[in-house]
Amino acid sequence: MTVNNNETNFRDESKDLTKREQSDEINESMTRKVVILYWTKVYKGTPKVNSNPDAWPFFYAGNNCPIPCELTADKKRVEEASALVVHSRNTHEIPPKIYQNLTWILHTNENPRFTPSLRDPNFMKQFNYLASYRLDSDFPCPEFVKPILEPPVPFAQKNGLIIAVFSHCERVRTRYLAELMKYIKVDSYGRCLGNKHGLMRNGKKTSRHSVTETQRNYKFSIVFPNADCDFYMTEKIYSALSAGSVPIWLGTDGIDEVLRWGNLKHSIIKVKNFSSPKALAEYLAKLAKNETEYNKYLKWKFEGFQFPKEYYKSAIGQWWDGIPLYCRICLKVSQDPQGRNGLPVDRCDGPDQIRTIEKWLQKV
Repeated sequence: MTVNNNETNFRDESKDLTKREQSDEINESMTRKVVILYWTKVYKGTPKVNSNPDAWPFFYAGNNCPIPCELTADKKRVEEASALVVHSRNTHEIPPKIYQNLTWILHTNENPRFTPSLRDPNFMKQFNYLASYRLDSDFPCPEFVKPILEPPVPFAQKNGLIIAVFSHCERVRTRYLAELMKYIKVDSYGRCLGNKHGLMRNGKKTSRHSVTETQRNYKFSIVFPNADCDFYMTEKIYSALSAGSVPIWLGTDGIDEVLRWGNLKHSIIKVKNFSSPKALAEYLAKLAKNETEYNKYLKWKFEGFQFPKEYYKSAIGQWWDGIPLYCRICLKVSQDPQGRNGLPVDRCDGPDQIRTIEKWLQKV
């Protein structure tokens, strides 16, 4: 695979332009160091701040921020902090009220269906900024990170048809997948509708890398997030695209805000475009035998992303190719420490796909 050198140069120039524009906005009052303290644990562990940004970019400030900026998880440094960050799943670790004069930031990569705090107005009103999977949040940081341009396994060498890896049997995706499996072969490696072994050890899924490597040999990957919430896109879509396995998507239409850039528009297959699971199965069976049509979904793999200039100012462009997350947060806190007077609740008011699936099942 060869990537257009002009694209690489343009990307670098655009990133430099973004940095210069932000640097121009910096004045003398913004030159003091901004310390961001990640106050709560992430699930059960302390966040590994400033770790490898390629592997885990959610807790990274970088070394070249236009202003002095530091992210820490050391609560002993609270007196130095300009802002505190709380994780949406650890609401019992709210900072004491004596620190309400600081900027409070809520971080979530979880959807509101399974995160009650996001639906609680009394909780949400405490925060000034939101760092979230939502592309319309103050600091977008979805688990859908930039896919890898590694060449896919050639069409003729892929010995698997469809792969699914689910550990939680949510009603919508489970019912749809069960119906789809009546009409076409699906290798399901998870605990949910599992019929294949190799990716589970002691009941737990192996590393993301292992999943991606297995997907490389499959023509299609089932990518059904556990809820159809606005902009909710997980690492599963990143994994399938990076593996060169065409994703079959059942989730938010907000994914179009990502796929409209860089040859990605025709990179996934949407469940909603088919009248039934049977119709989808018939399409996949035909596509699996047609190398020319199949490879159209992998055009971005062969030709590179080819991002236009406008991409670098978009929410996903800033996340994929902009300055690191916590550098952006430092810049904003230095300019506007007050932020918003509380955050709106998020109730996950996406389309009711359960009702749609029930209609499909009635036709069987």
